Amino acid sequence: MRTRGISRRALGLAIVTVVLATLAAVVSRSGAGADKIEFPAKYKDGTLYTVADRYDVKQYRELYASASAVQAAREGKPLPSGTVLTLIQYKAQVDAQGNPLKDANGRFLKGDLIAYTVMEKRTGWGTEYPDDIRNGEWEYAAFGADGKFNDKANYKACFQCHKPHDQIDFVISYAAMAGRTMVASAAPAPAGSIGVNIGAFTFGPPGITVPPGKTVTWTNTDDSPHQITVAGTPLKTGFLLKGENASLTFTDEGVFNYTCALHPNMKGTIQVAK
Repeated sequence: MRTRGISRRALGLAIVTVVLATLAAVVSRSGAGADKIEFPAKYKDGTLYTVADRYDVKQYRELYASASAVQAAREGKPLPSGTVLTLIQYKAQVDAQGNPLKDANGRFLKGDLIAYTVMEKRTGWGTEYPDDIRNGEWEYAAFGADGKFNDKANYKACFQCHKPHDQIDFVISYAAMAGRTMVASAAPAPAGSIGVNIGAFTFGPPGITVPPGKTVTWTNTDDSPHQITVAGTPLKTGFLLKGENASLTFTDEGVFNYTCALHPNMKGTIQVAK
């Protein structure tokens, strides 16, 4: 017997093929990965809870969250399942020398749209990741200015950057969402060490000269974590949260370049000379 020119056998095989393809898509969708997150087309329906200037990459950024997420943060609670946080990246307007232009309040002037970065939380997400990188039930995704998914983004870096903030649900901007300023007092640097401040995603001063055997101490004043890594050496610090510091001692002469492992555009130099 045939059904509208198609045999029962052919029809059955077609149905099985469709079912298997659907199951494969569901299984793929349930696994770990940035492609689980859809573009947040209605992010403006949420709350613009903070803006940020990134000096290291000359960007102006806006952060949006749903009303339920903002309410949870204000109550000091973990953000609820279904929370979507959207970070909008814009180029900062710059002068003829490439320096960011600022408004009357000292904030960057917003330029062209660059991209969207999204973190989304869902019950059961994250179980596929090892403990050293898992961010609870959060996943991360990036989209271009056109809203298309970016499969080339460094998503591992997202997990690494947020990992130290497990006590505030892995959300670096949690304090801003809660409507308060993150406060932390810097621990005293070791006696006799040379200090370098980390602020506004820059090292200050960016270059120093020290004698052999001298200790250099970095103190983080940013809300974001940072980690010092010295090129060509095994020297590196742990993750530094706001208010924390770490020290490294340089015994050999030479010029040592270092970066933030989480934000490679942050660069500094230490010259060791007698």
